[in-house]
Amino acid sequence: MKAIFTLLVLTILPLAGCTESENPDDVLSCQVETVAGPEDDVIGKWKMVWRKEINFSTGEKITDYSCNDIVFHFKPEGYLEVINDVEESEYSSGDYEYEFILSPFHETMEGYTLKINTLRWPCYINTNTLTLDASPVDGSTLHFVRME
Repeated sequence: MKAIFTLLVLTILPLAGCTESENPDDVLSCQVETVAGPEDDVIGKWKMVWRKEINFSTGEKITDYSCNDIVFHFKPEGYLEVINDVEESEYSSGDYEYEFILSPFHETMEGYTLKINTLRWPCYINTNTLTLDASPVDGSTLHFVRME
């Protein structure tokens, strides 16, 4: 009986530690240096480090872009320059118009709204991260770190 109990403990114990990180930033493939900035402004350069998609049939999928060059450069005059070496992402390299709106995407949400061309994103920003979270409307979540 003691041997069976020991075998059960040795079998189950390693499985208890096999949980995915709640924070994808903890498991980035490449280290990314960040800088601090204001919590109510997107102006500057931001590097996309991961993208999360939720599919009801396959579950959650997080794609790590920390080793890629996907940079969003928000300029003061409302222009966004995207530099992107990944083909299958929301925005290809090029210039876009943007508007950073200091009110939530919806009255039941917190954060801000970021409009890129005609697409509006729920936007959450702190001193060194920016999250564009369209998951409430079955879209992707894009996560950036502030580079400049």
